[in-house]
Amino acid sequence: MFVGCEGESERGYGAFLTRLIEEQELAVHLDMAVLQPGGGDPCAIVELAVQRIAQKQKSRGEPYDRKIVFLDADRLGAVPDRDQRLLQISRREQLHLIWQRPCHEAMLLHHIDGCAHLAPPDSSAAVRELRRRWDDYRKGMPAARLAERLDLDAVRRAAAVENDLSIFLIEIGLLP
Repeated sequence: MFVGCEGESERGYGAFLTRLIEEQELAVHLDMAVLQPGGGDPCAIVELAVQRIAQKQKSRGEPYDRKIVFLDADRLGAVPDRDQRLLQISRREQLHLIWQRPCHEAMLLHHIDGCAHLAPPDSSAAVRELRRRWDDYRKGMPAARLAERLDLDAVRRAAAVENDLSIFLIEIGLLP
């Protein structure tokens, strides 16, 4: 399964999910790819994902069963034509987009007990709220550091309010 990441934070989260997959003894492999430089533009990131998928499929000699891309929603709506283009591309290429509203830190916040209801209005507020509850949080944390604070129950809490994430977790078998 191809999993495109906007940055190192998402790659670390994907590696954390891989640990959970292994603990649950699921037959799933996440092929993580950081999609840079995308400059935070969701359309550019999706276009780069399509290129990276084609390259990897050529070298693998077989297509991916599923193709996932984690995207921050904070720039969604800034250029409506680009938004339409990314939706067209994702449909054509059968990409499942996991929108992090407004950003990865807001999604992580939803993993923390008692924080599922929080809806930070922007990325800076999300980072601020997350650091209030997780004082040593840093962008780009590796799986081992995430696992010190998060577990499968935390992932399930987040999935209860993060629909795109929930669909992905069901596909990989971490949710029923």
